[in-house]
Amino acid sequence: MPPRDGPRGGGRSLTLTAGTDLTVVDVVIPVHNEVAVLRSCVASLREHLERAFPFTWRITIADNASTDGTDALAAEIAAATPGVRAIRLDQKGRGRALRAAWMGNDASVVAYMDVDLSTNLDALLPLVAPLVSGHSDVAIGSRLAPGATVARGVKREFISRTYNALLRVVFGNRFRDAQCGFKAVRTDVAQRLLPQIEDDEWFFDTELLLLAERNGLRVIEVPVTWIDDPDSRVHVAQTARADLKGMWRVARRFWAGHGQVDLGAHARPGLEDDFGRQLVTFAKVGVISTTVSLALFLALRDTTGAVWANLIAVSATAAGNTWANRRYTFGYRDARGRNRHYAGGIAVTLGGLALSSLAVSVITSSVAQVFALLASWAVATVARFALLRRWVFRPSR
Repeated sequence: MPPRDGPRGGGRSLTLTAGTDLTVVDVVIPVHNEVAVLRSCVASLREHLERAFPFTWRITIADNASTDGTDALAAEIAAATPGVRAIRLDQKGRGRALRAAWMGNDASVVAYMDVDLSTNLDALLPLVAPLVSGHSDVAIGSRLAPGATVARGVKREFISRTYNALLRVVFGNRFRDAQCGFKAVRTDVAQRLLPQIEDDEWFFDTELLLLAERNGLRVIEVPVTWIDDPDSRVHVAQTARADLKGMWRVARRFWAGHGQVDLGAHARPGLEDDFGRQLVTFAKVGVISTTVSLALFLALRDTTGAVWANLIAVSATAAGNTWANRRYTFGYRDARGRNRHYAGGIAVTLGGLALSSLAVSVITSSVAQVFALLASWAVATVARFALLRRWVFRPSR
């Protein structure tokens, strides 16, 4: 049987004592028509857990509507092998299988890995240890993080990187690899997120991660050694289309202000003050906005005149600037105070616009106009940061 000792610590970490029957980690293997490789997979995983894993463990084979005898083999393995159980679903879907295996689970951490063992098992302990200790809430294996070693074809590499880049553009997420079949979640957190996840297929992973980040949960990435399985059952084109539909659905949901989960005691409290990070992030947003506005001003000045060019240039970036600062500088990713924030952002922008319009209206030299414009924008930016921080985005008491 797996060892019965575990880490001791304070905070949200898990404390175990010798002789306890508590399962710390349940490793789920979702399978569909995998009769050829299931036995060897379970044997390899079990050997690794017995040899190199310090926490109590269980292996769950989650069969989702196999038709090749995988379900019978899973039941046979579970009956003959200590520490292994099997569940059977009548409907297909990896997300559906994970939902069934994770809901009501009595382990402290639930994990899953693909049956092909594309990910080297040495990454399993680094994956779950931050969750057991309470440092993190969700852990994912990453083929795109620094330190990862990956062998796969050009087509899959291109699609994976494109998909994850698109996710970062749309959602601004921090994780790099949404699709690696090697993840773990604190069970108490998972059981609060699962009812909010609508997808039961391959997009399940992405939706889980997007919800986790939206709700302030800590997601940690573990670089993995990963070798592509040439016999993979994933239909790349079909899965890609489903993922894009899932992205659109979740994006509309988030833009409508939904996706908040009551995490109770599992919510991480925000900092009382985060001036340094806010200032740097605000400066980054400001540089981008200023660059775009200046380019528009120079393109329009000869046609519309300096005052109108300034009006158009500043107005064109105002909404985007407020959105970016709301999301990244001040950390609002839901509907809380959204109308007040945008109204305040527009009011602050109008003040800066009046200053810069006055500056360019009294200067005729083209070069001097640019310098005057940049100077007035700089003054307005300083005032903007102070007003946004102290007035517009100040939390309601």
